[in-house]
Amino acid sequence: MHPTYDGDPDAGVRRAWVTVHAGASEQGLGAGVVVAEGYLFTCAHVINAVLGRPKLATAEPTAQEMTRVAVSLPWAGPQRHAVGLAGWLPPLPHANQWWDGDLALLRIESMPEGITPVPIGATRGRCLWTWYHHGAPRSLVDVRVQAEMGPWYILDPGRAPLRILPGHSGAPLWDREHGCVTGLIVSTEPDNPRSYAIGASEVIRFLTSAGVVPAVAPAAYDARTGACRDDMVDVLDDLPGKKLRRCAERLGHALGLRRTPGTSTEVVDAALLHPRGVPTLLSALRQPEDLLRQLSGIAARLRPARLLTQEEYDDLIALLGPGAHRELRAAAHHAVPHFVLPDPCSSGIGTLIEDLEDRAVEPDVVPPLIQVVEEAAATRRGDGDALRDWSDRMTGRLGVSGAAARQCRWSAASRASARTVQPVLRVWLWASEPTAESYRYEIRLYDDRGNEGPVWTSGQSPGSRAELCARLSAAVRELDHYDDTAGVEFLLEEGFFGLAVDRLPTDAGLDEPRHLGRDRVVVLRGQSIRRPGVWKTRWDHGRNRTTGPYVMLDHRTADSVLNRQDEIALVIACCPPEQRNAALAMCRYLGVPVVLWHRGAHGKDAETALRTVVPQDWPRRLREEVRLQRAEAPEDTTHMGAHLALLWEDPSWAPPQQRLVHPPTGEGGVA
Repeated sequence: MHPTYDGDPDAGVRRAWVTVHAGASEQGLGAGVVVAEGYLFTCAHVINAVLGRPKLATAEPTAQEMTRVAVSLPWAGPQRHAVGLAGWLPPLPHANQWWDGDLALLRIESMPEGITPVPIGATRGRCLWTWYHHGAPRSLVDVRVQAEMGPWYILDPGRAPLRILPGHSGAPLWDREHGCVTGLIVSTEPDNPRSYAIGASEVIRFLTSAGVVPAVAPAAYDARTGACRDDMVDVLDDLPGKKLRRCAERLGHALGLRRTPGTSTEVVDAALLHPRGVPTLLSALRQPEDLLRQLSGIAARLRPARLLTQEEYDDLIALLGPGAHRELRAAAHHAVPHFVLPDPCSSGIGTLIEDLEDRAVEPDVVPPLIQVVEEAAATRRGDGDALRDWSDRMTGRLGVSGAAARQCRWSAASRASARTVQPVLRVWLWASEPTAESYRYEIRLYDDRGNEGPVWTSGQSPGSRAELCARLSAAVRELDHYDDTAGVEFLLEEGFFGLAVDRLPTDAGLDEPRHLGRDRVVVLRGQSIRRPGVWKTRWDHGRNRTTGPYVMLDHRTADSVLNRQDEIALVIACCPPEQRNAALAMCRYLGVPVVLWHRGAHGKDAETALRTVVPQDWPRRLREEVRLQRAEAPEDTTHMGAHLALLWEDPSWAPPQQRLVHPPTGEGGVA
């Protein structure tokens, strides 16, 4: 979710702050800062200190030595993260001095979510700030740049009582006025308040030589923004004092400002500082209408012009839910096919929403973002009302005509009704026994209209596991041509549900083989349909959320319960492994559409862990939640996700073509 703005001018550098540790040691030996995606800077002599070497050692640390270096990111928590060395510029003596260098570029192995690189750039600011290695607010030190000497800044104390100490090494030198890092603290003279920092130009030069693209500081001043700022201040100057105070209070509350702006200039500056401040200001200024129209006209000249307030943005993210990036991209392809969207490999759902917000439209035309949200609402079976309510609120605030909004909704619904199913890859698989390494198989791809595409088959003779995985890789590559898919369905007989087909490796579009269930939703289905009317009854109950999942600890007890309660649509199977096949066969016979189980664990101890996998909105989110659990355990067989399996018989996903015929009876045939 988009980080909540807290009015802190130092929020950017706090999110990018790094503390350097010697392994698991609590004490930080220096600081650093994230300056590019996956990369951070610190001083070379800080790494030397961690490794117990002389501070001026010039030899590049080995990969084995770097295993003793760990970093934490205080904004994300106390966890330690491993790093590798991506660049080394040691402190080299030069002209009886050792100042040439002292930089270490580190590559972090696992960047915590929400950490963003801080912009870096040379500025004209002379009053700067830094913090001690842990970045605590109370350790703030302000300094002044007294002179520049080549790539170095000579720093003298500012007005704060705290001084730069040896533990500040590697800490970013922060220009609060321009919102960027303008250098890296390197050293302080003994018994002298004077300190030194490497300038931003040297840091950027080193990054460029390492082939890393840094986050670039924004321009200090933009003429268009400056002109719009002055015009907005002039409009707010016409507000009576009481109305201005109310507007400032609403703006401060919505943006989470620590201090309510007191003047029209402060109100405008606070709005311009926050990425969603301008639409929030328009929402906060509810009357008079003539001033609101003037302010809206001025705001339209700003680029990029954000459409949503922070609250509206957060509401949309929550309504879309986790894992909605592919869904929203697919909706955008259908609603606005002429738009070129951001690269999915380098963007998240926030970037996609902001890109759609930035698209300018003519007056009385539904904004593209609203068109895409309506498209997503239309494709959600029985679960689009919340998104449509959000769209109604937005079109009302933006003054979009009711006729245009109704036409947009009708168009989205018409397109959605023409797409009968999601593309799906169906794998018909059977083996002579559950642990066999040879299979007969038939793989069929259905497109988004239910039409059958390519077919891969083993023929009359069983194929090897390697052959099956190679054919699966080819089939998944074809499936990847679609933005939104139902995933991969394995059609199995009851006796073979224990096959860990979600662990089969594929190399579709990847550098190395990966387990199928790690990247794509995988579910198991039976090869024959029994009692579809009961399935539909239970499925409709489950989608209406009238009852929660039923935990099956003993299949004999469950038999009685499931026969009496046809509203149960989801069963969590915690019965012993020797009862598993009978339990799954019983669930299918009684029309239970969804069964979640763990291939190894069973009993009450497994119940708690399996319940945590089931989200409240399970008909829409459970398949993806199981995939995420599998993705967390790519090689760890002790992780719960390594053994999760999902039997899924949603009747609405059957393509219109005749289902696969039964395989021949006999060896390798129907169980």
